[in-house]
Amino acid sequence: MKVTRLILLATLALCVRAQQQNPAALALHPDNPHYFLFRGKPAVLIGSTEHYGAVMNLDFDYLPYLDELGKNGLNLTRTFSGTYREIPASFGITDNPLAPKAERYIGPWPRGDKGGAGDGLNKFDLTRFDDKYFDRLRDFVAQAGRHGVVVEYVLFCTFYNDALWDVNPMNPKNHDSNVGDVPRREVYTLKHPELLKIQDAFVKKAVTELNAF
Repeated sequence: MKVTRLILLATLALCVRAQQQNPAALALHPDNPHYFLFRGKPAVLIGSTEHYGAVMNLDFDYLPYLDELGKNGLNLTRTFSGTYREIPASFGITDNPLAPKAERYIGPWPRGDKGGAGDGLNKFDLTRFDDKYFDRLRDFVAQAGRHGVVVEYVLFCTFYNDALWDVNPMNPKNHDSNVGDVPRREVYTLKHPELLKIQDAFVKKAVTELNAF
């Protein structure tokens, strides 16, 4: 509960700061904090059930998706960063956008030249960032803005089972960045400083890339 409250307080503080710097940004309503201000007008954020793969799945065409949101009066979408991905068998979801084909998955980190990743392709290089991914991310957020849609960008997500961890870029078996042995249940515990450095670098990169929005 303490962690949840800290995250909530940090989020609210960021909303206030963003609105002070840019009146068009999303912010809490000054008279009623149960509501938001978006582009200077009172707003309630309304979304639909998602599976979060708009950016990380290259087969997902997000332009008609955003058109559909706009036409139906929805103004919120949630998208996962790609630090978490699912597989086609996950949770019995048919055509799950969060479970792209291995060759159609794009995430923050590029693949290297060495094979042996859990999805059958090359291992990832967590010392570099994939420019194509961040180009796609910025375009998605920009297009969402043109449709009046707020983007909730999810940095990290827990791994619900071993099958998800087996294909994840942060799994030591899927990269050569020397983070040591990291069990699935310890990825976000801060017990592994080398992995924490990689996660911290990604967060800084994401914030930098999205700062203009």
